[in-house]
Amino acid sequence: MKFAPRSLLIPLLLAGVAAPLAAFPAAADPGGSGHQAPPVVGAGDGPADKEAVSVVRPGADGKVTQVPVGGARLTGYDATGGHAVLTGARASDGAGSGAGTPAQLRVGDVIASPVTAVTPHGALVKVTATHPGAGGSVTVDTAPADLTEALGDAKADVRTPLTAADLKTKPLTQGGHVSTGPSDGQGIRLDVDVPVPPGVKPTAGHSSALSGHLDLKPEMLFSYERAHWYSVQPSKAEIGLSADYTYEVKAHAEGSASYDTGRKPLRIPAAEVDVDKTVWLGPVPIVLTMKVDYFYDVSADGKISVDAEQRSTGRLEAGARYDADKGWSALSGPEPATTGTPARVEGSATAKAGIGTHAQLGLYGSVGVAADFMPYLKATAHGVAGDGSAPKTGAAKADAPQGVNGDWAVYAGADLTGSFFAKLAVFGVKVLDHTWEFPKVTYEHKLAGSDS
Repeated sequence: MKFAPRSLLIPLLLAGVAAPLAAFPAAADPGGSGHQAPPVVGAGDGPADKEAVSVVRPGADGKVTQVPVGGARLTGYDATGGHAVLTGARASDGAGSGAGTPAQLRVGDVIASPVTAVTPHGALVKVTATHPGAGGSVTVDTAPADLTEALGDAKADVRTPLTAADLKTKPLTQGGHVSTGPSDGQGIRLDVDVPVPPGVKPTAGHSSALSGHLDLKPEMLFSYERAHWYSVQPSKAEIGLSADYTYEVKAHAEGSASYDTGRKPLRIPAAEVDVDKTVWLGPVPIVLTMKVDYFYDVSADGKISVDAEQRSTGRLEAGARYDADKGWSALSGPEPATTGTPARVEGSATAKAGIGTHAQLGLYGSVGVAADFMPYLKATAHGVAGDGSAPKTGAAKADAPQGVNGDWAVYAGADLTGSFFAKLAVFGVKVLDHTWEFPKVTYEHKLAGSDS
């Protein structure tokens, strides 16, 4: 059986090519209107010096020109105060020799910095004033810039895989294990024995009441399209995450009372994963930032005992898409495949258990999209004993004791919620300062039950 998380939101990324955008010829407008289509750019490796800034100068014709600054780096950066210091590369470095100096900067130029020790989330700013300093350095006053000022007229649609080297994890605590693939490989895996409330214990023959794993092979999605004759804002944009995934949860638990964890944070080894990845579009380093926290949700409204397992495989696409005619909307993904094992449910209650993720995605450290994704197992049982004895269910009706009518079922599902923050103005889409909550979507289907 299958179900489809059509509008998962989570977590975004970007990419580039190491050549000035103005170097790409503009294609003629196929409609013959005299307008030109924006130049197409793809992902590239960027400059040899991966800590050097790029400076571009926007033009009134929609093009941007790269400004030679001699392989300069940001040696000082105060994002709050709006100040930065650019220092040129030393001749002994062999970087930028004869290729200009920071003195080339003008008011209106856009400075884009990759991830460095000085700019851990990168930087994208425009120059509002310049102040020459000692040793060829230049101090500049800055204001926030957006991608339209850095990229100008361009069209890009890139998919950038995240390798194990891109994923940073937090210190270990008790409860589970997060591992990544080889340093040059792709993917991350979470294995966890979920902490369960008091009064819950494993069923006979099992060492864990609730456990599971989640395998992801993620890549970041980024697209951008603008032709200035059409609009000073992008006509299309996209930021998101896609991943081939495998999810499995095993519930072998019995509880004697009602309980609800209220989606508490799941404190496990490396339960928090952070990404600050620099990718290149033309001469511009674009920095994607992502943070993922794992959480669990366990609840029951009465006495119940469950032995059931669920396994799902699929491809997730989560994030937000912008269209000038339609505004922002959620990305949608293909339908996954979900299977379950033979199940046993006894008692008279409804119980739900799952392991989920909360993801925040943004550009240059600015959060833009947030999403919760929690696949879960849910068991329901209802027994009515005609002679007043305790309810008993868990077998098909034909196998129930005489005088007892029992109904039970096991469901696989996923809760999907997300939001888009208008503060992600770095995209160049001018909007009011508020948040759009995407509608909650729940997908659920029956794995087994008394009438199966």
